[in-house]
Amino acid sequence: MCLSIAMKRPDAVLARGEHAGHEWMVIHNGRGYRCGYVKVEPGHLWHGRDESDIDARAHGGVNFSEADVDCGKGGADNGWWFGFDTNHAFDARDPDLPCPAILREVDARFPIADDVVRTQEYVEAECRSLCEQAARAKEATQ
Repeated sequence: MCLSIAMKRPDAVLARGEHAGHEWMVIHNGRGYRCGYVKVEPGHLWHGRDESDIDARAHGGVNFSEADVDCGKGGADNGWWFGFDTNHAFDARDPDLPCPAILREVDARFPIADDVVRTQEYVEAECRSLCEQAARAKEATQ
């Protein structure tokens, strides 16, 4: 029913929604970057698979997979989450997101001019794209 990261750090959830029949979520990682997650249900081709075993594209690659966890909302806790992050080469920390001061100091001492902040809108769009890819994968197996 729930993504474990959202359960452990509910204050880090920046947005959530549903698109193309799949739940999605954006969470900040506490280091100045956003991460996106999409859930698939049992019976989906991707359900229960490692992130390296699915054919999907997202910013920096899909690099997270995990089973649903019980969160006391009732219903089946049997979905599967996939995710990506925006902490890759050419990604910059968002100054508006929480981040330890020491990391901000490092960034200030060693700035990289070409790095880009992956905005909330950008990460939400990547989540919706991953939802659409999940929907197409589901249709291909039916």
